[in-house]
Amino acid sequence: MKKKHIITISGKPGSGKSSTADKVAELLGYTRYSSGDIVRKYVREHGMTLDEFNRKAAVDHSLDEAIDEELRKLRNEKDIVIDSRLGFYWIPESFKVYLDLDIEVATARIYKDSISNKGRGVGVGHATSIVEAARQVQSRLRAETRRFKSIYGVDPYQSDHFDLVINTSRHSPQTVALTVFDNYKKWLRSDEWQQVYSEVPIGYSFDTKY
Repeated sequence: MKKKHIITISGKPGSGKSSTADKVAELLGYTRYSSGDIVRKYVREHGMTLDEFNRKAAVDHSLDEAIDEELRKLRNEKDIVIDSRLGFYWIPESFKVYLDLDIEVATARIYKDSISNKGRGVGVGHATSIVEAARQVQSRLRAETRRFKSIYGVDPYQSDHFDLVINTSRHSPQTVALTVFDNYKKWLRSDEWQQVYSEVPIGYSFDTKY
């Protein structure tokens, strides 16, 4: 069966979706798209934080619809990588990747990023401590789970939906991208596929470059 040359990457906040999508697209020579870029552009233009967007989207589904429409348009494209929490839902025939990690690691990554990169700091609003960042991350997870279940009847953080699940807690950005690359190539050649789970055991690491 001929398969779509489309990779959708989803996962928890802080799991590395954007950087992974960038690296995978570079490795494959694919075009990269992101629903996060659409959302961040929207919140900047409307003077909102991501928390405010999520609270408003909980009652105003037109916000989700505007982003979803852009994703649905990509279904007929080829040679693309999409960083989107619901990409797997809108393009189920894609190679569906889920990036997982512990909430403590996610919080530390997001808080560090909010300090060093103001443009992407909307993920934790104006958190002044890692404790506040943790509260905001957990609030975001609960709000998005409720919203997507209510609108679409799907939990975006349930790993059963995906072809490849990677725990990025101890993976490097390079090895995450290479794991996606290698398994995607196998998936394209396969007639049947069973979900693959990848993690780096405690006490082991690799320093793979490309």
